[in-house]
Amino acid sequence: MNRRLANALMATVLGLSLGGCAFSTPFKGPGYARGTGVTLSGDGPVVIALSKATLKAGSAGRAQFWDHTSRVHSSLDGQPGLIGYSLRRTLDGSTGWTMTVWRDDESLRAFIRSDVHRTAIKSAMDSLDNATFARFIHPRASVPPTWDEALVILERDGYSYR
Repeated sequence: MNRRLANALMATVLGLSLGGCAFSTPFKGPGYARGTGVTLSGDGPVVIALSKATLKAGSAGRAQFWDHTSRVHSSLDGQPGLIGYSLRRTLDGSTGWTMTVWRDDESLRAFIRSDVHRTAIKSAMDSLDNATFARFIHPRASVPPTWDEALVILERDGYSYR
């Protein structure tokens, strides 16, 4: 029996939905040090951008979506004004979230306009069932927020596409 089938069978037997189980990367970035906090110059609050992408069931574009997500992820450390980031996704790959923390709105807007981000967004459209976005100001001293906090903000204040 192949591994994917065995995992699906086990999930079914245990009554688990792999779409409900998620994992996230540790928060990291060029403007953040664990134990120290924000290291990027500045003294005011920071800008946090959140996204949630729910992919169409059985979408042939899922692999392409995650490939572009990987390219964007690889480009993050080189983005001016980036403090840090964390990515989150369900085990079955049906949903993904991003949390990026920026020095200011100008840095966030420059990233959104970057070629790697624009290409990823353009290619993702056919794979998306729904996308939700939120942007908020956050105290520099409490970076990063937890994923639990971020998910509440995204649900409460986010705006959806589709």
